[in-house]
Amino acid sequence: MPKLKRNKNIFSKKKKKRLPIWIILLGLLVLPLFFIPEAPPAELPAPVGLTLEATFPPTYTPLPPPTYTPLPFPTGVHGGRIIFTCTRGDYNQICMVNRNGSGLLQITHDNVNHYYPSLSPKGEVIIYASNQSHGTFDLYLLVLSTSQQIELTHEIGNVFSPAYSPSGEKILFINKPEGEPTGLWIMDSNGENAHLVYGGRKQAGVNPLVSAAWSPDGKTIALAMTVDQAYEYEIFLLDLDNADAKAEPRRVTYGLLGITGSVSWSPSGRELLLSAGPPLDKDIFRYEIETGIITRLTTGGNNNSAVYSPDGEWVAFNSLRNNNQADLYLMRPDGSNLQQITDNPEPDWQPQWEP
Repeated sequence: MPKLKRNKNIFSKKKKKRLPIWIILLGLLVLPLFFIPEAPPAELPAPVGLTLEATFPPTYTPLPPPTYTPLPFPTGVHGGRIIFTCTRGDYNQICMVNRNGSGLLQITHDNVNHYYPSLSPKGEVIIYASNQSHGTFDLYLLVLSTSQQIELTHEIGNVFSPAYSPSGEKILFINKPEGEPTGLWIMDSNGENAHLVYGGRKQAGVNPLVSAAWSPDGKTIALAMTVDQAYEYEIFLLDLDNADAKAEPRRVTYGLLGITGSVSWSPSGRELLLSAGPPLDKDIFRYEIETGIITRLTTGGNNNSAVYSPDGEWVAFNSLRNNNQADLYLMRPDGSNLQQITDNPEPDWQPQWEP
């Protein structure tokens, strides 16, 4: 059989590879994207209060002196809390507790001493004496809603025992200017117009005037003051209407030995709470101003700093009756229904009621 001749291989040259149609179409769709300009990165808002860029060198602009604007009345229970001096560590601080002993709160944590806390009539600020300047004691305000501290007096002497007038427009306090006798002073609630009202007595080496309390009607001030023996006090009443005439305050206590510097008015203005007795064995007494009748309310425990609640239903005071541990207690105005409301190994003292 004759051999067939092979035809020339028409595919002798290598066949070119072609891209699949679907790849070409996809490329045409993607190509325009490369010509779209790139968008700048989105900027996130800075957190409130954060400075993004520092200034070099750092600059300091003094802030204006703080101002104090009275706040509305609090919405809490009327007279539901007690503010007091609480010794914590090496310093005296300011604490607060509910009348049933719950909610104990330490308000200040400074490495200085704070004494004599007292609430304003609206209960929005605390006034107290403090040696924040590490020298003399001055008066400060602490705004409870913001924790802002405002200095009211500045090195006018050693000041203590501040108290608001019932209207809240004035503040009384005891002041011992250098080289002068201890006296009763009054100033406006913003710290202005501080002036001497009663000059007290001159007695070398001691403060003859140790505390003052404003009557509920704002017309009279009760003073604890020495007569002829150091550290032995009697209670006097100063009529503010006659204070400018340099009238002497009227002595109202006689025969009650060992009166301390603690004095407080009843809400009715007819009675005073006092502390008196032998050293380290003080008791609380109720003194009726019109009749002079004195009633003993406690027996034993070394008690002091008694104050009526705003409604007159309770009396708060500090006592050492718990194994010589200074704690706060409540009782009824007749001395019944005794209740302990703080229990701390460190002293709790100088209670004052929330208005």
